Amino acid sequence: MIKIIDSILTWIGQGLRWFESFTGSYVVALLIFAVIVEILFLPFAIKQQKNQIRQAKLRPKEMAIRNKYKGRDDQVTRQKMQQEITEFYQKENFNPASGCLPLLIQLPIIMALYQIVIDPLKYVVGLKGAQISEIAEIIKSTKGIENLHTSQTIPFITYIKELGLDAFSSVEGFLDKVPTLDSLPNFNVFGDFNLGLMPKDEGLSWLLLVPVLVFVFQFASTKLMRKFTYQAPSAQDANMGCSNTVMDITMPLMTTYFAYIMPGAVGIYWVAKNIITFIKQVILAKLMPMPVFTEEDYKAAERELNAKQPKKSKTSGTGSPSGKYVRSLHHIDDEDFEDTRERALAAKAAAEKAAEQEKKEKAAKKTGISAAPLKKDEPEEAEKSENEENN
Repeated sequence: MIKIIDSILTWIGQGLRWFESFTGSYVVALLIFAVIVEILFLPFAIKQQKNQIRQAKLRPKEMAIRNKYKGRDDQVTRQKMQQEITEFYQKENFNPASGCLPLLIQLPIIMALYQIVIDPLKYVVGLKGAQISEIAEIIKSTKGIENLHTSQTIPFITYIKELGLDAFSSVEGFLDKVPTLDSLPNFNVFGDFNLGLMPKDEGLSWLLLVPVLVFVFQFASTKLMRKFTYQAPSAQDANMGCSNTVMDITMPLMTTYFAYIMPGAVGIYWVAKNIITFIKQVILAKLMPMPVFTEEDYKAAERELNAKQPKKSKTSGTGSPSGKYVRSLHHIDDEDFEDTRERALAAKAAAEKAAEQEKKEKAAKKTGISAAPLKKDEPEEAEKSENEENN
């Protein structure tokens, strides 16, 4: 399987080499490569956009469910709310996780294609693993460099050009693949600016602009992308908002660090990919816009939800049509705390007395016998019912 993947990547790498021969710059070829990759992933992006549109259409009803539990942050209430939202999605035959499927499919493909970018000696020039290892040993012994990763061969090309082809004539088959220095990828831009070098090795130089640009463009694209993609209500609460803010800073900083310790060409590729991805998302958002709802739409969803809820008992907000006491979800844990226990137990007792009185009144109406009067401390609703009977 690995050999098959390597063969495919080598074939793609040869295409990248053709772009370089056509443009005269490996960096420009990388930019073309980034555009082609985004075009190939366009069907996944369209699928994800459709999934977001469908989820956005369910937003008013989801917000109606969330508003029903508004003001309570205890775990029991949040679990109940999440359960109701999940049941609502199931009823609508919608799976929020389905939007992650295109990303999961793209991830291994992107990682594989990224190997082409960072390992041009293998996939673009066509050298074998054993040849690359020999080249690494020659560079280490000649230049006095210890840390050379044979899977990241962009820096190798700069060292080969510095040492000359004769220094590597002992590597079997090397001169067949690299007959001249011009057959190696060209990382120079604007004349002598070599993007095959790593910013960490160049000190205070213009190459330090590369990781700075990586941070700026990734941070900006992450922020702007949210304006053109659907943000679920769960992503807008205080906890998730804090998490998003941390990620908005953490991810660009991590990428910036990698751009600092890797050749400049890799950082430029990341910058280009961020720009192209953002442009693609903007175009999709214009061609396939998210639905927009008014305040009346949200109110209509709430009325529809309330119409489906079972009616409360006339006796009390904590009673039920069966006459049994039912604790309100907003006070479901009041009996568990000392400062609210006495009030909760009193409310429960009052509700049960009111329900019992209602039963007596119904029985009295059937037999024509008046129900026994309530004591002064019993609920006012039951007393009003008795006064109406006497009148």
